Amino acid sequence: MIRLLAVVSMILALAACGEVGRPFLGAPQATANDPLIDIPTAVGIAVVPVRGLPDTLNMAIPRATADRLQALEIPAEAVPTNAGLGFTLEGTAETAAPSPAGHTVSIFWVLKSRRGAVTGTHRQNVLIPDEAWQKGDGPTSTLIGGEAAAAIAALLGADMPIASAGAKPVVQLPTVSVKPVEGASGDGRESLRLAVIQILNEQGVRRDDVTPDITLTCAMSSKPATDGLQQVEIVWQAKTKDGADLGTMRLDNTIPNGALDGPWGPTAFAIADAARADLIRLITSAPPAK
Repeated sequence: MIRLLAVVSMILALAACGEVGRPFLGAPQATANDPLIDIPTAVGIAVVPVRGLPDTLNMAIPRATADRLQALEIPAEAVPTNAGLGFTLEGTAETAAPSPAGHTVSIFWVLKSRRGAVTGTHRQNVLIPDEAWQKGDGPTSTLIGGEAAAAIAALLGADMPIASAGAKPVVQLPTVSVKPVEGASGDGRESLRLAVIQILNEQGVRRDDVTPDITLTCAMSSKPATDGLQQVEIVWQAKTKDGADLGTMRLDNTIPNGALDGPWGPTAFAIADAARADLIRLITSAPPAK
């Protein structure tokens, strides 16, 4: 059961911490023609604007990517051009015709060494809501940048377990498309969706809004309780690409009336984190499509 009331005090504590520092901002840049500059943790990664995206997003996503790489202890900065860092991470976006759901975008990321050699590539399929496309959107940029950074970190071998002799092969998790939360009050329709996408990504579940192995839908409902309280229920349902129903997972709690009528903020992540383990079990109850 979600402990939303306890989350309020957590939010206040987090707010008091202030802005997270950017330890690599303004750090000396490598310019010598030295083979060591091909080591990413030695000089870092320059994340440049994503070509093919509107101005509202083409630098916001690189900033989010760089922030996430730093959190993974990989030096990185979002910059207009690479002025001397050892690696360059560049993305090119291909956009399909807009639909009522938003803009379907495929971003092809390329990581290059200082000498121009391609170190790795990653294709990321995302659905960007129309409002975020037009005006920019912090949670959307954070989500897309975080997904890209996790993939790049994997290419570099960061946070990857060392395989030992006789170790079992890593299980390939299915790709998932998470839909907006139907019936959610406040901004929960999108904020809870984005929080779920992020916690799944942290568990190695890739997002794919184009051809996902599994589609995860969610609905929220509430009814009056007593003494100014309401009973809230959140239900997730997973289906495979061929329409097979994998089952449902639900959370419920009694909260003060109107507690979720405005911005959800960290509460969305508290709810998503509470659902994390059961959602993973739900979407892995069927093998990924081959």
